[in-house]
Amino acid sequence: MSSVKTARALIQHSRTCTAIRHSIALAKVQRAVSVRTYSSATPPRFISSQSTVASAATSTRSASSHSDGQESRATEIKDAKLIFNQAWQNIQDHYGRSNIHLPREFIFLMGAPGSGKGTHTSSILRARGITNPPISVSQLLQTPECKELINQGQMISDRYVIELLLHAMLDCDPSVGVLVDGFPRTDIQVEALKLLHDQMTSLRHEFFNTDRRDQFPRPVFRICVLYVDEEISVQRQLARGRMIREHNMEVKKTGQGVLWEERVTDSNETLIRERYAIFKAHYGSLLKLSKMFPFHLINAVGSIKEVMQTILKEFEYQSSLELDHDTYDAITHIPVANQIGIHARQDLISRLEHYQEYEPSLMQQAIQFIDEKVIPQVQRHSISGHTNIRTDDQQLADSHFVDIVMDVLSERGYHVSFDRRIDHVPVRVDLNTGNIQLETHHTYMLNIDFPKHYIRPLEQKFN
Repeated sequence: MSSVKTARALIQHSRTCTAIRHSIALAKVQRAVSVRTYSSATPPRFISSQSTVASAATSTRSASSHSDGQESRATEIKDAKLIFNQAWQNIQDHYGRSNIHLPREFIFLMGAPGSGKGTHTSSILRARGITNPPISVSQLLQTPECKELINQGQMISDRYVIELLLHAMLDCDPSVGVLVDGFPRTDIQVEALKLLHDQMTSLRHEFFNTDRRDQFPRPVFRICVLYVDEEISVQRQLARGRMIREHNMEVKKTGQGVLWEERVTDSNETLIRERYAIFKAHYGSLLKLSKMFPFHLINAVGSIKEVMQTILKEFEYQSSLELDHDTYDAITHIPVANQIGIHARQDLISRLEHYQEYEPSLMQQAIQFIDEKVIPQVQRHSISGHTNIRTDDQQLADSHFVDIVMDVLSERGYHVSFDRRIDHVPVRVDLNTGNIQLETHHTYMLNIDFPKHYIRPLEQKFN
């Protein structure tokens, strides 16, 4: 059944994939900051323009869904890495890997309803020297194709949103940064953001020693989440609604001026509280994001100047957690620890097959060594799950032989490390000259760990 569901999701994506190209053209003129719905299960901690910094994060997630849309959600692929990799592969196929040129700095702006995202967007852009228009995810999804999918009760999948956003990012001037409003919303999108950072880092490493080095800058991600409590959110939105209605009435009365957009949620307190409830409902997504890219919530209560100063201090804090660019470039070729073993199993199998095919006699010697010297010690220490084997067996002087032994044991589930020790042992003293003659002794050590077995004490069996 899971394969059928996956197939359905892939078919659904293929039907909507063509809409992405049409969305980009419209997105160029539709980018604007708009109000989002977010989430949080518990009252978040925050940094205030009038107080100290405290750690926290909040999350965003789309809330609307028809009953048919819920069925579509059930069939949607939920593996974040698979979703991102498919979207990224589509991007590479469309532009070509070597032609991908993303902005160096990304500012991801999120916040509670009525927290002032629109108010502070222009100030953030000026402060960071960003001339690209902001990318508003909700505006990207206002295309006729997306509306048709929603009207049909179909899900706007994370993969569609991610790919659409990547196209919009690539449509920016890469020489300056870009502000993204309303992303990430879901757990999958949060993980996709980390995967995007990894891809940009990988591209920089790949092209670092080429003439395209400057095309692939070190990625800089800044997170800005504005927070206000529910009552302030409600009062701000109601006040905004009153101001808009008064303005529009004056325009209609005098015939002068431009009508402002009037939102239903700016006059209906029930809807306003429902939007804030959605904001509180999904705390986990951005909490997960804060573990990937540390940041603090920003208390958006205060004057525009005070809040903006707090935003800039938050960006300084995030910048302080990163290495200097020269230092980063100097060490970036060293693989990250959690990536060392990504293909370890495949590489191990390949090496063992090579030993057996091209070096069968040496492979057999290694197996015999394990049978005679290793397994008896492992069996003796089976309860502890650890043993140290010290030997002067000269077979271990051959590093390639050691590699084979370690690979065979690793394939069988043992965790093995190897070390050698050289001791200079006095064997003779010349009484006339006082010279001491030394012999060199080589000791080889295998440290082996394996699952231990717990044995219940006898008295516990009768309790």
